Amino acid sequence: MRTVFLHGESERCAAAVAALSERFGPRADAPGLVELLLQDKAARDGLLARWAEPDVTRFLAEVVPRRMLPPDWSAVPRVLHEWFDFLAGAGLLMAGSAPLPALHAAVDAATPAYLAAMAEPSEWGAEKFWLVNAREHGVDAADPAQLARFAAAAEDGEATVDQDLLAAIEDRDEGEQPPAYWLPPLQLPDPAEVAAAAAASPVVERVRRLHEWVGPGRPAADAAELPALLGTDERTAGVVLALAERAHVLRRIDDRLVRGEIGAPLLAEPGVLWGRLWQSFLLLDEQFAAELPGELAELVQAVLSALCSDSGQVPLEQLVSLTAHALADEGETGGEHRAAIRAAVRLLLAQWAEMGAVRWAEAELPELLGRIEELVPDGEPDRSVVELTPLGTWAAHGSLRAFGFVVPTAAELPELPAEVVVLALPGAAPEVLEEALSGWIGRRGRAGASAELADLLRRVDDPELRLGALWLLEHTGPEGVAAVRGLCEHPVCGPAARMWLRVRPEEAEVALRHGDELAVSLDAMVVTAQEDAAAFLADFRNRSTSHQLAILDEIARTGHTRADLLLGVLAQQHPDAEVSDAARRCLARRSSDEPAR
Repeated sequence: MRTVFLHGESERCAAAVAALSERFGPRADAPGLVELLLQDKAARDGLLARWAEPDVTRFLAEVVPRRMLPPDWSAVPRVLHEWFDFLAGAGLLMAGSAPLPALHAAVDAATPAYLAAMAEPSEWGAEKFWLVNAREHGVDAADPAQLARFAAAAEDGEATVDQDLLAAIEDRDEGEQPPAYWLPPLQLPDPAEVAAAAAASPVVERVRRLHEWVGPGRPAADAAELPALLGTDERTAGVVLALAERAHVLRRIDDRLVRGEIGAPLLAEPGVLWGRLWQSFLLLDEQFAAELPGELAELVQAVLSALCSDSGQVPLEQLVSLTAHALADEGETGGEHRAAIRAAVRLLLAQWAEMGAVRWAEAELPELLGRIEELVPDGEPDRSVVELTPLGTWAAHGSLRAFGFVVPTAAELPELPAEVVVLALPGAAPEVLEEALSGWIGRRGRAGASAELADLLRRVDDPELRLGALWLLEHTGPEGVAAVRGLCEHPVCGPAARMWLRVRPEEAEVALRHGDELAVSLDAMVVTAQEDAAAFLADFRNRSTSHQLAILDEIARTGHTRADLLLGVLAQQHPDAEVSDAARRCLARRSSDEPAR
């Protein structure tokens, strides 16, 4: 079964959590423990069956005390031991996990800290705090209405709870990182290239001029001279001054600007200085407050993640669309919201260009121009495109990881198992793919890589993984061909294996069977429908209505694991009522297991 979910596939991940929990079986002495374990792991990195010692320590010593009230505290470590034995015994413990003895040792080592945290109310979460207090006050915590009345009484002072403790718990909970989300892998520049680019960046040179200009000290009012001194506009001059102060190159003492004590040594390390300036940018809310539709940190996170979700030049309008979607509150999706986001994104990118982190251009390639026209079909689109510089890529990688994103590098991918690599590679730039593939295959050897991919195809019935694994096998040479030959009789991946072999001239004798072409076509349809339902519908509608209805009937008859996804998209979104009604009937037929007619 699939245990890797990198891109927020909440419904499928929840189904996998339920299936794993059911296979493990209920534990009356620690109810809900495995469900919490898997839900938390899904939020952390999406790798449900890959466990290292720090994962175990964190879950036992932090997550359980904050979220659970088990009737028997000692049952939790005991059930965790059983859980890891179950994963190993079922062949589900993913490659790259700590060895089973190490996982058991981690449970034992973390148990004292777990027990101490269970007894310390400041380690609880807010929901657990209210649950405990409600029970102690005789409130039926299972009744939402009673619980709400109790919380209101506590807020009014009519019910006694420790308000200072509650405030501390809520402050801590607010600071917790959001669930992780994987972005395509990046190729990080060489450290020497980063250092050279930082030293040559306009912002470092301007901070150096500022430091010289301040000398032994100047009235803060003299800052009016800075646009002329720095050769830039008033806004950029103000940003540079604010960055210099945040980095402690300069200090504002009363009404004077003076050199910071670490200013001169920091200027002698331009790479370190640039990193401090980049980090300080997130603290400049005051400089941008009037123009931004929200918090600066939220805007930075949205724009950086959008830039790193694509490779090469990214149209400004695409950044605007992705950022507007990420920052939109309910109802904020109209033209005014988009215009405000466009202005904020342009402002942000202009300052990053001054720092040497991005560069601007005008779209010239037909593909980029077409994408821009699609994004703004009814207005006059901005044809600007933007891309990260090597310095910007290095900075974005560090910032996104600090925000909680999972952003693997091409150099890190060889350490990851096949199931993760297959799902992580889509969207990566060509040079990243080349480095990642050669590293991943080279680390295992072509025979070892082929065997790992073949094992994945046997274990997991998933179209995205199946197509991705077969694509990776294209790069393993004769060893890959031999591995795929060994899959021809497999009940699930056999059709894909036979089709994969058949397209090779030397494998022309491989005999296809009835349904092979349909099975592989359905895999491709599912992957397209998951990524872009509109593209799937457009392709499906290229056929005649009678042909579409015939395909619907074939989909309904097949045992394909994701047939319901295709039927659901067609039932809900196909504009032809005859086809959408037929798709609904096919769905109902599959749900009730009626024999196909």
